[in-house]
Amino acid sequence: MKKEIFSISLLTLSLFFLSCSTTPKKPDYSEFNTSYSEFLESAVKELGTKHGLSLAVVKDDQVIFEHYHGLANIDKGIKVDENTLFYIASATKSFTALSALILENKGKLDLDKSLSAYFPEVNFAPELKADHITGHDLLLHTSGIKNWPIINSTAYTGIHDQNQLLEQLSQLTKVNQKAPHGKFQYSNLGYNILSMIMERELDTDWQSVLEEEIFNPLQMNRTTARMSTADQNGWEVAKPHSQLNDQNTLERLLLEKKDNTMHAAGGMITTSRDMARWLIMELNNGKIGNKQIFDTDLIKKSVLSHVRQDRKYMELKRFGYGYGWNQGTTNHGDTLVHHFGGYVGFHSEVSFMPSKKVGVVVMANESDTGRYLSFLLTSYAIDYFSGRKDIDVYYQNKLKEYSKTIATFKENVKEHYIKLVERQWQLELPFSSYAGKYTSDLFGTLIIEHLGGNRLIASSGNLKSVDATPYKNANSIRVEMVPGSGSGIQFIVNEGKVEQAIWEDQIYTRVIN
Repeated sequence: MKKEIFSISLLTLSLFFLSCSTTPKKPDYSEFNTSYSEFLESAVKELGTKHGLSLAVVKDDQVIFEHYHGLANIDKGIKVDENTLFYIASATKSFTALSALILENKGKLDLDKSLSAYFPEVNFAPELKADHITGHDLLLHTSGIKNWPIINSTAYTGIHDQNQLLEQLSQLTKVNQKAPHGKFQYSNLGYNILSMIMERELDTDWQSVLEEEIFNPLQMNRTTARMSTADQNGWEVAKPHSQLNDQNTLERLLLEKKDNTMHAAGGMITTSRDMARWLIMELNNGKIGNKQIFDTDLIKKSVLSHVRQDRKYMELKRFGYGYGWNQGTTNHGDTLVHHFGGYVGFHSEVSFMPSKKVGVVVMANESDTGRYLSFLLTSYAIDYFSGRKDIDVYYQNKLKEYSKTIATFKENVKEHYIKLVERQWQLELPFSSYAGKYTSDLFGTLIIEHLGGNRLIASSGNLKSVDATPYKNANSIRVEMVPGSGSGIQFIVNEGKVEQAIWEDQIYTRVIN
């Protein structure tokens, strides 16, 4: 009996030690967290970062680091936290492209179908080769066409509906001489046209497609492609800011995204925690935990390079483009799958390195100094897991280099505006003569207001300029409809009367009361 008890005890003990030896040891990322926190703190201090920042680092299938910094809204003193949503601009393309692949896989969308087949009522010019441009071309930036008015309407003015966009597509599409059909050139246009196709084929908008096909399955519960959804739910959305001034103070920018400027090439607001789920899914080929959310082959297809490109973003050399994803080589020699997004007052970076199963999302509500900080924070995390030996020395040097670059950039901007003020007005008539309402069937309304003296401002849809400055041509003014980005308005004068205004190469006719 004693021998039997001893044998059972020995077996139990053996099984215990066997279970201990086979239980996976949970990875310890404390060293990374310490190093990363120290670098983040030094970077924020060196750059004097006051704007909002939201970031998360994922490894394998978990979030290993998250951080929130600065102000979401300086006017109300609201700080960024884990629930703050940020506009991610062109990082939206990865979502739109995946939704298109999912719809194709379900037999609801034919990406091999041509542009002319999707829009049979449009008489495309033969040189556009619309019968050869496919849905794949639209997603891979190889369509060989250009159409700035569609981009401007959907991303900036917000003046558009499906009929108006169709007319712009029909009348204003041109051959892209720099990048003919089959050659890569990055643009919002393909994704804008794809959203028009989705609405035609599915009888629903692209926002609903993203919600049904991606946000809901991934349980991205604080993500939307509609600003109105955030308002209705009471979600705090980071406001756009700038620190591009001598004092490095935080200034609120007035141009904000609305539903009518949220578009398929750049139209999502989200949190870093939701984006972390997106990255975990990507790193695990469509799976989160034990659940397969998306088809493995579709995820693999989306991130592979399908067309060559040769562009550089800071130290990142981009060599390929997939379905909404860039492929690039870091200066440490690693392949990084990524998509960044930029819009006045916002910058986002969504990146992952499949070989090390690490991903990073950084979102900032400042687009000038914010992009340098975001790139540093993304690169440090990627290089850490890639095994860069001199990482702290290297990135402290990079931080100093970028700090000098930002200072030079600010000085150049300052000098630029001084030169603008020194220009002489070229207006032949009294300033009040140019004020009025100008209209276009394709582009809506352009308003010129006279505020007295030599003060003129312009507005169109969601855009409104600060005071106009002199421009180089007779009867022209320079306006900044988008903060930091100037454009000219050329007035057409006939027999002492202003008849038309040309803005962004489009003609607006003055309305006579």
